[in-house]
Amino acid sequence: MTRKNDWPALLANYLLNTRKKPFQWGENDCCLFAANAIIAMGGDDVASDVRGRYKTATGAARVLKRLGVRDMVELLSQRLGEPDGKICRGAIVVVDCNGDQVVGIYYDKPWALTETGLTALPTSSIIQSWSLN
Repeated sequence: MTRKNDWPALLANYLLNTRKKPFQWGENDCCLFAANAIIAMGGDDVASDVRGRYKTATGAARVLKRLGVRDMVELLSQRLGEPDGKICRGAIVVVDCNGDQVVGIYYDKPWALTETGLTALPTSSIIQSWSLN
């Protein structure tokens, strides 16, 4: 992925703006949070084909099934390629959040959008990562 020259500032602004938006399946959930972060940094929309196609957790599960993936690591591997395991600012991460796989972005720590809002998680919660380099 080719990032804009000022991608760190753009990502920081995106995170600040996102913390004010409530979680909403199909519009502002963990997967779209990460996809929008990629766009904010200058990348392509890796979720364009699923935007607006679900409105509930059950609908999201149906989309995953149609895509032929079982979990978030498989979904991101399908969209971003094989994970490289690098943990750096701007990396897309899959984290364990209370036993669930959640997609997030690494800034100074892993950040994920959960049903309770934008949440900072410990680095030890990272299951897999894609540095996008």
